[in-house]
Order: sequence, then structure tokens, then C-alpha cells
Amino acid sequence: MNRRTLLGMFLGAAALTTTAPLPAQTSGAIVFTSRRPPRELIGNMRAWASANQARTYAEDVQSHVWRVQFMAFLARPARAAEVTLVFYKVEGRTRRYITNQAVALNNPNDQVFFHQTVLHRSPDEFQPMENYEVAITVNDARGATEIARGRIGLVGVPDRHDGVVDFTGAAPVVR
Repeated sequence: MNRRTLLGMFLGAAALTTTAPLPAQTSGAIVFTSRRPPRELIGNMRAWASANQARTYAEDVQSHVWRVQFMAFLARPARAAEVTLVFYKVEGRTRRYITNQAVALNNPNDQVFFHQTVLHRSPDEFQPMENYEVAITVNDARGATEIARGRIGLVGVPDRHDGVVDFTGAAPVVR
């Protein structure tokens, strides 16, 4: 082997073993959890949230709601009294806006917080057997900026209709 080939192999091997700093995280994460965090949790909150992560929530069949809870790990402090939860329905590679909710923060400088909410079944909003994306945005002088994002699936029994309408009662009923 000639000197040029050896030098190229050496530089290639050095590039593979060199640890360059990773690019800064551009967005935070929302980790949906199966239970509330302990009140006096000391240690790695992200590890606790990952260990108790929920990918789907089952519908409460009596009240037709999903009780959703999550830990938000923001890319930067919100520096605002409240943030906005924005819900999107995931349809293939696109997302369609559903609704939003305001969330008051205890401390605007925190980068980690826990939140729980209730999602109601509605034909134009939340439906079982669908996937949703949740984003946390903060409004400031530059407008709304997304600072965290996560995905969740809602599980339940979808409404099934056979296309028959019953006109025997006072009001028509679709079955």
C-alpha cells in the first residue's frame, strides 16, 4: 500500500471514532405516562417517565372519555404564565388540527412539568382507534412557537352503523 492510501484509511478510522458534539435539540418531548409521578421524585424524571410510558389510552366505556396524563420535557423554559396544548389527528404523513387547551404553569422557568387532561369522544374531535399528535406551544412576541411534541393512540370500540334507520319511535334512530 502506498502512503496516500494508508493516510486515507487512518483519517477514515479517526473520523469514525471521533465524538463530535451532537446538534442542539430543536424540540422538546411529551412522554405520555400510565400513572402520576411520585410527589417527591428525586432523580432522573425522564427515566421515570420512560419507564412508565404509555403509547395508548383505553376509553372509559361509561363516560366515553380518555384520561390522558403526560410529562412535558421542554426544549427551553416557556417563560410564560401559560402554554397551549394543540391536538392534531394523524392521517398518514399529515396532521389535521382538532382542538387546543390552555395550560397554566406554576413556574414559567420550569422545563419539566406534569399535566393530565380528559379527552371527550366526539365525531369531529376524538375517536377510538385513531392516533393523535399533541404539541405544546408558547405565544410570545414572535408568535406561537412549538416547544414540545408527542404522539398517542386512543383505544376503544368504534361506533358501527349498519345503515338502517328506525322510524318507529318519536325520533329517527340510526342503527
